[in-house]
Amino acid sequence: MGIMIQPTKNRFGVYLVRKAVPKHLQGILNKREIKLTLDTKDVKEARERAPAKIIQIDMMLKIAEKQLSAEQSLTDADIELIVSVWASKTMQNDELIRERYIVEEQFNDQTGLVHSPANGIIHDWLEDRERKPRYKSQTWQEERDVSICKLMAVELNEALEYTPIVLTSAWRKRLAWRLAERRNDLTNAYLLYLRPKLYVKSKGLDVLPIDKPNTLRFTDLFERYKEYVKHHEPLRAESRIIAYTTSANRFVEFIGNKAVEDITVADLADFRNLLEKLPSRPSKLVRQLPLHKQVEAEGEKISPTRVENILKELSSIFRVAVEDGKLTDNPLSKLKKRKTVSSPRIVRSFSQDEIRQIFSLPVFNGDETPHGDMAYWIPIILYYSGARVEEIAQLRKGDIVEESGIPCFRLAMGEGQSIKMGNTRQFPIHSHLLELGFLEFVQSRTYQLFTDKSDVNRKYSYNYGRWWGNYIRDHGLKREGIKPTHSFRHTLVTLCRDLNVREEIQDSILGHNENSSERVKASHGYGETSVQAQRNVIEQIPRLDLKRIQANNVTL
Repeated sequence: MGIMIQPTKNRFGVYLVRKAVPKHLQGILNKREIKLTLDTKDVKEARERAPAKIIQIDMMLKIAEKQLSAEQSLTDADIELIVSVWASKTMQNDELIRERYIVEEQFNDQTGLVHSPANGIIHDWLEDRERKPRYKSQTWQEERDVSICKLMAVELNEALEYTPIVLTSAWRKRLAWRLAERRNDLTNAYLLYLRPKLYVKSKGLDVLPIDKPNTLRFTDLFERYKEYVKHHEPLRAESRIIAYTTSANRFVEFIGNKAVEDITVADLADFRNLLEKLPSRPSKLVRQLPLHKQVEAEGEKISPTRVENILKELSSIFRVAVEDGKLTDNPLSKLKKRKTVSSPRIVRSFSQDEIRQIFSLPVFNGDETPHGDMAYWIPIILYYSGARVEEIAQLRKGDIVEESGIPCFRLAMGEGQSIKMGNTRQFPIHSHLLELGFLEFVQSRTYQLFTDKSDVNRKYSYNYGRWWGNYIRDHGLKREGIKPTHSFRHTLVTLCRDLNVREEIQDSILGHNENSSERVKASHGYGETSVQAQRNVIEQIPRLDLKRIQANNVTL
């Protein structure tokens, strides 16, 4: 029999009953505790009234559980489908776009087209949402969610009319934000490509070439790429599209209305030169400037690696167009790579002193943080596994499995889950993690182990990773070369080399492609690595000086 909730007094002497909301339901109810007044100062009356109120609280929690199940039955892919249908119908109606989202303004005695004031508000809100300023409160975020639903009410109704589906409040807010992004994109496309002359006059830019009928532009290639990745790599599609959109948008702004077939190697070289001059961490004001103005910003410039990755992303888009017969060749394949100058070797593994410093931080002694369970468990798991941070942050309760009687992590591609190499793998959980109460923590979860999924790129590790990097730097770990989460991976690789661990065992734990090296033994393609062999390696990882904590936000 459960323990009866006892009435307690508030500061006015009135009795009430209260019950903590399970963490997985706090996002549904928007509260950590349910309190119901018993409307009496008499203890006897309070005890008589309490059972009915307790039943009411239990009903509230059951309804919340049902709502959570409804939320979990939907996916981001469902939202993307709704948005895509709405966007495809809207982009066919030039007059509607112009009527809703565009206004005319006078520039030096000439008329130009610009975003409407409402679109300006949406743009600013999207910028704020991406940045997620620390000083913004949860109340502020909730108010902004309500406001975006009101501002996007027409689009929400249209989208749900085109693709009928029942949405919970949380999913409706997510749909509103995604529609706002597409609304912004559609307006940009209209101004930049359908009415470029009027738009460039308003921006003070040179007039772009006049459109030709059936001209294929880079935006068309990017839309084809989106369809390709959704069909051929559905589990990676969402993250891939989000990651490539920034690069594509930059190139679209640079190349303008130029036909794809007219894009030259010289254009691509000029674009690379422009990228190399862009600021690494531009402020909001700088990001609102055209690219050719952003290069004037002072400070650290974008890294050569990032420039190379942007070009690789664009190359993938061109490659799909070649495969589809829309282009004869990939223009980026003709762009010669920059010669790289060897730089001093940077040690990316954590030193033993740094490991001791990290796991002596307050968070590992029960100190509360904005990220609760994630802040405690993820660094410990990364240390004992060498996994990538998103692989761990996206784990679900069902991903903790048992193999030959040994508790294991199982990392796999799935709906809302992505593995870099795309290969499912599993490996044992270090015994120290079990002693710290990790399995008890897992049992306390309903579905996801960690639920802080970013609205920016839909990754579970994004918000946490930014916080963790600042957290360890604020506590003195500032050495050049170390990566706040990825250096745990380097540390395990270094240990494996010191222990002369066979590469195939190391690869099975770390998820490296065993065929990636230039010289591969034919025998690597045969057999499997046993969980016992993996366990022998993992158990050689030096134990941390950590004791089990009974704090509410750690082991429950």
